[in-house]
Order: sequence, then C-alpha cells, then structure tokens
Amino acid sequence: MSIERVKQYFREFGMEQRVWEFDTSSATVELAAQTLGVRPARIAKTLSFALGEGCVLLVTAGDARIDNRKYKDRFQAKASMLTFENVERLTGSAVGGVCPFALPEGTPVYLDDSLKRFSTVFPACGSDNSAIELTCEELYRFSRAAGWVDVCKDWEAGDDIRIDQVPHMDLPMPEDGELTLRITSVTEADEKTGYVPSYFLDIIRLQDGAAVGEVNLRLGYVRNTYFGGNIGYAVHEGFRGHEYAQKAVRLLFQIARAHRMPYVTISCSKANMASRKTLEHLDGTLLESRIPPRYTALYRDGVCDENCIFRFDL
Repeated sequence: MSIERVKQYFREFGMEQRVWEFDTSSATVELAAQTLGVRPARIAKTLSFALGEGCVLLVTAGDARIDNRKYKDRFQAKASMLTFENVERLTGSAVGGVCPFALPEGTPVYLDDSLKRFSTVFPACGSDNSAIELTCEELYRFSRAAGWVDVCKDWEAGDDIRIDQVPHMDLPMPEDGELTLRITSVTEADEKTGYVPSYFLDIIRLQDGAAVGEVNLRLGYVRNTYFGGNIGYAVHEGFRGHEYAQKAVRLLFQIARAHRMPYVTISCSKANMASRKTLEHLDGTLLESRIPPRYTALYRDGVCDENCIFRFDL
C-alpha cells in the first residue's frame, strides 16, 4: 500500500508518528479540510500531469487553480492531467491519495508559490485518508522538490500569522505583585514529533520565593497545539485555593504577547470543573468540546475523554 511506503519513508527520518491516518476520507480538498478542521486553502493538493513519457507533480494550495498559460510557459507543454489509469502507475498512489513523497525514481516535483503564505500545510501521504502537517521548508526537503514555480491563479493573497518562535532563556519575567515566573528550560522545535518550541517555567510566590506550581507555553499554531493547547499549568498540592493557576496564566499571556502571538488556546477535560472555571474566569471563548482525534499527540498520550478548547485573544 502507498501509505505504508510513505510511512517507511518518514520512518527513516524518525518522523513516522507525524503521518496521520483518519477514520474519514481526505480524498478531496474539501473532505481533507473538514477532517482536519482547517481552511481548504491549507490543504496541499498534489496534481499529476503528463510530461514526455512520464509525469510531473505539482503541489499547490487547496484554493489554487492551474493557469494554463503559466504552466505552458514553464514546462513547454500543455497542462494535461494524467488519465485515471495512469495515475497509480506513474505516481505510486491511487487517485485521492497522490502525494509528493516516496515517488518512483525520476518523478519531478515542483511546489507552487500559492503555498508560501502558510506557516504549515497538509499534503496527503499516499492514501485517501491520510495527511502530514509540514512547514513549507519541510515540504520542500521531504518532497525533494526540483524548485518553486508560479503556475497557479485564483488563490487569495494573505500570509499566515508570523510569530517569534525562538524562546529566550534571558527573557524578562512579568510579575503581578504576588507571583512571578522563572524559566526552568526551553525547547526548540522538534522535527521528529512536529512539536513547536516551548517554555517551561515555575510559578514563584514573591513573598517567600516558594515554587507553587508549573506552567508551560508552546509557541505556535499547529494542529497538535490546537487540541493540546498553547498553555499547560499545574499548582502543587498545598498551594491550591489561591487562584495561582489563573494568575500565572495571565502572566504567561504577557510572554505570549512578547512573541507576537495574537491569541492562545488552552484545553482541559470537560470533567475537570476546577480547570474549566479557571479558563472561564480568564474570559476565554469556548470554541468546542470534543474527544481529541486519534491522530493527535494528545490522544496518543492517553487523553481520550471529551476536552473543552478555549481561545484567548491577546
């Protein structure tokens, strides 16, 4: 199966866990966007065109259409899509799952400029119920693209949110007269897992310097941070009942602003009434309540109950 070949390809880089398989179809841009809960434009569709005795693959944004004149000027040939019968023979994947990874030898791949406006995009992985989330730089490397091209039209301009994703150990810490935060460690982006850069911090009580709990902040807006949240927190037993979690999260909001994050999401178990009240008191907007999808890191970590996802505009 094509999906197994693609998994094996990413396994060589320690990235197999980033390949997602769904219970529902992702065979079209619309279905993939619905399954992933993202705008259709961010689905990176792989189009296969006849070229000479073989084919060329073009990866474009979900809202883009091929401009026949631009295509002909670039490839010196008419934009003729492969017949249904030739798709799997020449690309290694059936219609609905064509992807730019683990291709037959000598199959050229080009990426269209319509993708560049997004921080991450979602190409298929060889089946009609799979995808992977990649930055454009990662997509370029792992598709072994021959280059970027401008052969599409009708896509909407407008870049994704660009934030400062570099955590700083020497970042000045905010305080509110009662609490401050102390950085214990930072992590960079992890390509193997797809995790974003993060801060890990202690909550410090100013009057006596006691560490009353812990918080963390994840710098980015990938699908795993949507379900798991940008912020996590825990107050140590013996220090609860003083609204320390709520106050510490407000301090984290200041750090998020320093990284030019316009909003954060925070999730908690629907059954955890204390956490829900904390997030409600912070004036969060409840986006949805749902069980994390099976493909998410949260689900793999054993969180299988219904979660409330709140958004906080900063």
